Amino acid sequence: MNDKLKFLTSKNTKILKGEFETMDVYFVETETLYKNVFAISCFPIREPLKFISLFYQKENGEFEEIGIIKDIFDFSENERRLILKTLNKHYFSYKIIRIFDIKWKFGFLLFHVLTDKGEKEFYLKWERSKTIDFGKKGKILIDVFEDRYLIEDIESFSPMEKNMFKRFIYW
Repeated sequence: MNDKLKFLTSKNTKILKGEFETMDVYFVETETLYKNVFAISCFPIREPLKFISLFYQKENGEFEEIGIIKDIFDFSENERRLILKTLNKHYFSYKIIRIFDIKWKFGFLLFHVLTDKGEKEFYLKWERSKTIDFGKKGKILIDVFEDRYLIEDIESFSPMEKNMFKRFIYW
């Protein structure tokens, strides 16, 4: 985290709409633009609109915190809308119930699955940073639009589904 910008305000930070409905953050003082930033609430139950931490993914795949918003109401209505959209996206997920098919295409995996919200197809960049361990037997998959797909227990799938999944996601 940049020591000079620990707390982000409407005076030192501009929240912008990025490509593909993502959020970008521009630091006024340093003229630095961070693309595809996501937000995490430090206190999602007690203070969901205060102390919101902003992160971006560096080129090497690591995540870095760029600052904390003390109070979302310090920002304009449009900026608040973008922050809330990325917050809601971060805490929203699909639960994968069944895997119909996985195909590899040019460094991406095309998943055809059944989720708790219906049948879905999504692209996942085939890299380790897009799959996160969930407990001892689960995974969280992050697609190209930063949507999250939860597999609570890979072992609960049929042998065919497990083999299909582990053929591509073996880490």
